[in-house]
Amino acid sequence: MKKTALVCALLIFVSIVHFPMTVLATVDDPAEVQSGGRAHSDVSADWYRQAVERYGYPEIFLTGEDRFEPMKPITRMEFARLLHKALGITINYLVAPNIADYFDDVKNDDTGANELIDLYTAGIITKTGSFHPDSSLAREEMIHYLIKAFDYITGGDYAVILMMPELFTDNADISPEYANDVVTAVLLGLIRGRGGNMLYPGQGASCAEAVTAVDRLIMLSKPYMSKVSVTASALRTKDGGLCMSVTILNGVSDPVTIEHSSGQRFDFQLLDQNGEVLYTWSADKLFIMALATTVIEPGETVEYTDVLDSAAYQPLKDSAVLMKATITGTSEDFIIHYDGYKAAISD
Repeated sequence: MKKTALVCALLIFVSIVHFPMTVLATVDDPAEVQSGGRAHSDVSADWYRQAVERYGYPEIFLTGEDRFEPMKPITRMEFARLLHKALGITINYLVAPNIADYFDDVKNDDTGANELIDLYTAGIITKTGSFHPDSSLAREEMIHYLIKAFDYITGGDYAVILMMPELFTDNADISPEYANDVVTAVLLGLIRGRGGNMLYPGQGASCAEAVTAVDRLIMLSKPYMSKVSVTASALRTKDGGLCMSVTILNGVSDPVTIEHSSGQRFDFQLLDQNGEVLYTWSADKLFIMALATTVIEPGETVEYTDVLDSAAYQPLKDSAVLMKATITGTSEDFIIHYDGYKAAISD
């Protein structure tokens, strides 16, 4: 996937607003490019061989003697880097974020720090605090990240068969917070049990299992790339603020154009449980009164984001339950919902 993202983090708009856009290159033929011309010497089983060829990125997995070590538990940071690269997510921040505002055990110059903060901004990784980057990633949490990634790709607009799949033999060991994700992942075909239909939810996922699951995720996502989708998210930050965003993904084969009547491209509102407006992002901002155009090329994404700081958000946090994002413009290429795109406020 090719991603173009624009983030207006921590930026107060008081006059003319400029929106730079960056086109980001991605891999068109993963099996050819990602191996970097080096073959893994220990890839033997057919069930993961093709996934390793596509997503066994040498910079993440390759060890001495060109070994992939398929049965080695994947670390949490390795999986974050794998998922980030496979999805092609790159966000161009106008104000560079400080990862310490979200994770207390990762530094800005650590390997994978940039990828981790991008995944957080995209709403794929939502928990803050300690990330434990060098710990193994539990299979149930890997499943959770896969479902969050699929929600990001599809905007949550996908169908699953309304039936309960066969329970895993160790179904009782699945943490309640991940139970729905496991059911969804089984119905989507993202995961399968081991021998005896065992999930081993708390056990560390192996490198082979991780690249295989990501391979299935990308294959599953391809049909959803053939449309224009809009996704909103509202995530609480570690310092008590609220990160609000709206993402427009052009999954069609032609450019998508949005015409704006002013310099304003988007807006955010916070709503209470009755739908009453508690806060409007644009209320204290001025925009240039001139026609403007946003063009999104095929396969590219534009993401508009701003952070409501703790001082402004804390008086609202007990009442605000929804964030509504709107695109302030018109388009002949896709339907813009002028009643907005809502997202529940979450951690």
